[in-house]
Order: sequence, then structure tokens, then C-alpha cells
Amino acid sequence: MTENEKYLFDLTGYLLLKNVLSPEEVGLANEAIDQHAEGIVERVGDLSLSGGSAALQGTTGRGDLGGMLGWERPWRDPFREMLAHPKIVPYLHQIIGKGFRLDHNMSLITMRKGAEGHTLHGSSGPEFDPHQYYVFRDGSMHSGLTVVSWQLADVGLEHGGFCVIPGSHKGNFRCPSAMKQYEINQEFVKQVTCEAGDVVIFTEAVTHGTLPWNADHERRSLLVRYSPGNLAYASGYDWPDAMREGLTEAQRAVLEPPYHLRLNRPVVETSE
Repeated sequence: MTENEKYLFDLTGYLLLKNVLSPEEVGLANEAIDQHAEGIVERVGDLSLSGGSAALQGTTGRGDLGGMLGWERPWRDPFREMLAHPKIVPYLHQIIGKGFRLDHNMSLITMRKGAEGHTLHGSSGPEFDPHQYYVFRDGSMHSGLTVVSWQLADVGLEHGGFCVIPGSHKGNFRCPSAMKQYEINQEFVKQVTCEAGDVVIFTEAVTHGTLPWNADHERRSLLVRYSPGNLAYASGYDWPDAMREGLTEAQRAVLEPPYHLRLNRPVVETSE
């Protein structure tokens, strides 16, 4: 992680990494999703994420899909490669710390044209969240729940999708409700543009959400959430056998339950 990247992540709460996946790798992941597309569930009705905001309303809901780490071969392989990807591990070492672990099961977000947005949310503000936090101590960043978002489709400036209030991860006051609804101060909300193969890393402490999807093609963003090795946000870390079978040593290390590094916790090594 370069000094420039450290500065930008600390300043904004997120970082865009270009061309982490090759076009061939993106194609394999999308082919695997196509093979399991019948499992995508759109969030409509009581599952809506727009929170009644007129600015975030759409004609349908976001699509969700999970379980890819336990899919049959070869469809699971592209996603397992992302778990401890050598281009991502150095960033997680700097942002979370060595011994980081998978906190939530990997999940895919899809949005077709007209899909609603998601109200902005984040854990910064007047109360300290011991699971989703961002602090800087003794020259180092420390982040609780942290998201690595793999982009499997292009996101242009007018398309919608992921958005963030840069710097809000260090905010001391509560974000106004109308701003979370994207109804005021929209000029402070940044839509993050990216291309298929790029990765967005962000701390859950930063206020973030989703804008309605306007593109003709489908949005596909794969979310992988990590926590420090001794910390758990989600309860489901007793991973099923279908997820564990055939993993590499590095991938198994990421699936360890939460416990302290000094208790011989395995660490994903880098080539640095």
C-alpha cells in the first residue's frame, strides 16, 4: 500500500483499485453467476432498501445472491480466488491488520435498470461502534468491519450504484436523516465510477449507500466483508463443509473463527 493510497483511504474512507481482475477473470465470474442466476432474489415490498425516499425510489429492488463459495466446480473457483487475493491482502494488512478474517458470507449485489437505491448508512457519529469503526493510533489505521467490493460490470458517471460521503468515517456528528435519504446536500455525496475488474475497499464506518440504477446493463458487485482476527460482527462463522472443501492454506486462514493473533492464528502471507 503506497503512501498516497494510505493518505487517500484515511482521508476519504474508501479506495478504488484499478484492474485487479483481468477481463478473462471477470468473464469467468460472470459466467458462474449466469449459471446460478435463478437464485437471485430481488428485494421488493418489505425488503425494500430505499426507506421511502423519493430520490431513491425505483421500479424494482436490488438483487441478492449468495452461496458462491460452496458452488460446484468450476463455478466456485473464481470467487475462492478472491478470498485471499494476493493483490488485496497487503491492503487488508494495512487497514485491518494481519490475521484478518471473513466476517460475512460472500454476496453478490445485482441491479437492473430501474432498481431502487439504498439509504445511506455508516457507523460514524457520536456513538462508538466496537464492531464497525475507524480509528488512527500510533501511525496506523485500524478498521473494524471492512468491505472489499469486486466490480464485475462497468459503472459510469450516470449509471448510479455505490456512493459515499467521503471523510464521513471520521465524523463526530450524526448524519442528518434527509441526507441519508439523498434528499439534501447531494453535492457532498460521491458516486464511485469504476470498470469491470476494479475493486473498491471501504470501511463500514464511512457513510455509504446506493443510487438508483440507470444503465441498460446489469450492475454486478461482489461484496466480501472482513473483520480483525479477534472480532466478529456476524454470527455465522461456522462455515459449512461445502465451503471448506478444497480450500488453499491461505483461504482456510481467512475462514478461521475469531481469536487473538498471539494464539497462533494463521496469517495470510504476501510476496513483499
